[in-house]
Amino acid sequence: MKTAHTADVKSFAIGAMTLRPFAGQELMAVRVEAPKGAVAPAHSHPHEQMTLVLSGRVRFRVGDEWQELGPMDIVHIPGGIEHEAIMEEDSLFF
Repeated sequence: MKTAHTADVKSFAIGAMTLRPFAGQELMAVRVEAPKGAVAPAHSHPHEQMTLVLSGRVRFRVGDEWQELGPMDIVHIPGGIEHEAIMEEDSLFF
């Protein structure tokens, strides 16, 4: 079993965002702390990803589709699909 306290997961920064990835063989969760206006640039990775917004508002693009998500909204991102995010408010999400 693989477990971690998310605040203790090794982090890295992309611009003003702090990311803490936690991955298995086929699924990845990333704790993201980001201020309003921050942008997660377009990217893809082999891991499937589920992202749950805990606080704030985030506009996501997955493939060609845009959707704005708020607290307790969740999005599925298939592996290998390009995606990006724009923070509409200070946000915390996984």
